[in-house]
Amino acid sequence: MSGQQSEFGYYPRPLDITVGPVSIATRDGLDDMVKSVNEDEWREGKWIYSPFREVSHLGGGLNTRPYPARVFSLPKTHDITHATAPDLDQVNFHVWSLSFFKGMRFTITEAGFLDSTPVEPDVLVDFLLLGGSLEKSIELAEAFWIDNLAVPERARIWVAAVHALFLSQNPQHLQFERFLYLYTALDACFALAKSLNPPARNLSHGQRIAWMCDWLGVPVPAWADPAAAGGVEVAAMRNPMIHEGLYMGEPLGFALHGVGGGPNLTLEMSGLVSRLLVALLGARNNRYITSSTGTRQRQGLDLG
Repeated sequence: MSGQQSEFGYYPRPLDITVGPVSIATRDGLDDMVKSVNEDEWREGKWIYSPFREVSHLGGGLNTRPYPARVFSLPKTHDITHATAPDLDQVNFHVWSLSFFKGMRFTITEAGFLDSTPVEPDVLVDFLLLGGSLEKSIELAEAFWIDNLAVPERARIWVAAVHALFLSQNPQHLQFERFLYLYTALDACFALAKSLNPPARNLSHGQRIAWMCDWLGVPVPAWADPAAAGGVEVAAMRNPMIHEGLYMGEPLGFALHGVGGGPNLTLEMSGLVSRLLVALLGARNNRYITSSTGTRQRQGLDLG
């Protein structure tokens, strides 16, 4: 047995837990790190943004460019140890899973944040863990990794879907940008579902979400229902955006979906992605995956 250990962050609360081969421990100095982030000039509300870029010039000193650096770092607040992992890939997968279930981005890399990130938990998802669900989520991540050792791409696709979901939540995004990231996340979920359970035939974009929902036991939303009058709304929006640069019939950024009423499509897409990610990791027998995606109310997630 080998074993691997890494620092990760940023998480502003103590977390000390051992589940099977995985141990997480709070690093010394957490209070000082949290204080530093809370007082950072680039923090606004529950989010922190990439600082403006500083570059050195020939005469010495620094110049501040009028645009953000985009990629930035936050303090590493915790250690994660996997007693049997042969390399850091397995550890990193656990950090991504923990990120998802805690609802905020964690990273083991030196500068693993892009543009913005929450500095409080439960911001990037619409659920709150109940009971011993955190421990269960670590068990699920470990079981998924072990079960799919022969097809490592599956773990990478699950992580990619989480990352696209997280990127979509940036408060500065325009609606079409949020839609694009969320559709990418749905496509990633479909790629993983297709790998785990190959469909009997090739599926069009208009059929994929409904097929995936039916297989995983997630209700098919009206905007993804192939039987709906007018066809699958979300696919009808995706195709001209990708192929023609049109969103709601206008160049990107010049029109909005849902003006004058109707569902909050990107809110529902985000909720659906979260439910699919829970089910794809192996947790299908819980009320969360069948709960409504059309509300801003937090849902309880019991993985027990």
